[in-house]
Order: sequence, then structure tokens, then C-alpha cells
Amino acid sequence: MTSRTWDHTEVCRVLALAGDPAALGGAVSVALCGHWEHAGPCRWEHHTSSEADGDGAVVTVSFDASAEDEQQVRDLIRSALAAGSLVGPDGTATTWQLAP
Repeated sequence: MTSRTWDHTEVCRVLALAGDPAALGGAVSVALCGHWEHAGPCRWEHHTSSEADGDGAVVTVSFDASAEDEQQVRDLIRSALAAGSLVGPDGTATTWQLAP
């Protein structure tokens, strides 16, 4: 199996994570793609992972973007995580706080 190489990585820490950690990736997908379930390829292909860290998590978003789009994608990722919540498909809200 070949390892995937990404153009860029954005790492953020969230605190007080309450709920499903997968919501962090969902929030990023909503910001970058419009919804976590969407037709067609992502405008900015990405992968979000999180690792538990105390009562929060370290969120790593690996993504592909042109040099012209890189800052916009980083801003969208940080804004999505700064929003601090996402309601999942089952109607359950997950909340968190973006660390400074």
C-alpha cells in the first residue's frame, strides 16, 4: 500500500470536546465542501484526523490546494473549528473550543 502525500497540513488543538470526535472532520468537510456527504470530488481534497489530548483533541487536516488557494483553505479550516459545534446526521450536537 502506498502512502498518500499531501501538499499542506494544518494542525489545531481543540479543548472541551463533548460528543463524537468525528464531528471535527465533519465540520471541516462542511467548510471545504458544503456538506460531509457531497456528490463529486472535493474542490480541495483533504483528510482530517484527530488524536485525543486530555479533554480535547489535536486535529490534523492534510489537504491539497494551489498556492493561491492555500491560505483560503487554512482560514476555512480554522473558521470551521472556531465555530465550536456541529450537529451530526443523528441530530446529536458535538461541541468543542478551538485553542488559541
